[in-house]
Amino acid sequence: MRIFELLRRPRAELDAPVWLSRATMILVVLVAAVAPLVSAPYVNFDRSMVLVYIVVGLGLNLLTGNTGQISLGHGFFFALGAYLSAVLAENHGVPYLLLIPIAFTVGYVVGYLFGLPALRLHGLQLALATLGLALVTPAVIKRFEHITDGQAGINIFGAEAPEFTGLARDQWVYYLCLVVALVAYLVVRRLATGRIGRSLIAIRDYEAVATTLGVPATRTKTTIFAFSAALAGVGGVLYSFVVQYVGPEAFGLPLAIAFITMIVVGGLGTVPGVVFGAFFVVYVPQWTADINQSAAGITHGVALILFIFVLPYGVISLVRQGLGPVVARIPGRRRGGPAAAECSGFSRRVSVISANPVSDTNRLRPGRHSTGTRAAARSVPRPNRQ
Repeated sequence: MRIFELLRRPRAELDAPVWLSRATMILVVLVAAVAPLVSAPYVNFDRSMVLVYIVVGLGLNLLTGNTGQISLGHGFFFALGAYLSAVLAENHGVPYLLLIPIAFTVGYVVGYLFGLPALRLHGLQLALATLGLALVTPAVIKRFEHITDGQAGINIFGAEAPEFTGLARDQWVYYLCLVVALVAYLVVRRLATGRIGRSLIAIRDYEAVATTLGVPATRTKTTIFAFSAALAGVGGVLYSFVVQYVGPEAFGLPLAIAFITMIVVGGLGTVPGVVFGAFFVVYVPQWTADINQSAAGITHGVALILFIFVLPYGVISLVRQGLGPVVARIPGRRRGGPAAAECSGFSRRVSVISANPVSDTNRLRPGRHSTGTRAAARSVPRPNRQ
């Protein structure tokens, strides 16, 4: 029982010196950049798929882990980006590099329009609404057969490497995925650790209190939903480059379960955890299929059950537990200062208000806060608005 208690305990983020964080990032990027040059095409294919999942997982983790909005419908936006890439590139001759910003824009707009009504729901209701989106995705693709070629799908022959690079196609596509994944990682990392990230956590844990303190909860949630949908669309474009084929059966409910498994295994609300989760959903089903073909189909379900009950904070919690004492002893300047102080101060203010016995804010309707809540809110200094 002692072991289970340790596994279920949350772990603080590694307090690494600045020089160590930067050196680790540079080393990882260098290894990732050199890897495709010394690997077989099938190995580059698997690693490219890991990068595709990382792009999608970063947006979904920001939505589910940081904001607390459970979405099972990101497979729809993933399919939207993939089919947008296939149709525009193969039928209309659009340059493949333009497909990434186009998919991001279209995914953002569609995600925002869907998020406006959907994010008025909470918890199980929102999960069921997005689950319906995942269930109808293959049927919608088949319904518009004159555009998507229905059950036959679309073969994709673009994304060839420029001649001056001297790279094979699998290497070039890998580098495209790597660049997009790095940009997405840095952007999401910035959002998750800045003021926006603190606003998302406040909305997730104490939405009514966060609204009282001036955080526009509805607008913020809708914007984050749209942003995560846009990243899913970009992931769909990269998927079409890697696989070179899109068909309706690839975008059903199993894909939605794979996305959720990725962020749960890696660690909800942690940006580095998405990387671990992406490796899990790509490689573990392959390993289990080598043992027993039928076992690959239940990998994600078993993983969800085990991690929810045994390791709820994901693989990243084990990494932090193992490396935490070592990293703490390494000398060097740590990140901190006014921003960190403001973060902890804002968390304490939210905790004070949420602990007020008069202000049971979860049961109050918008605009009907009790006198105790308004008094508590007036007594706490408001953070600067973004």
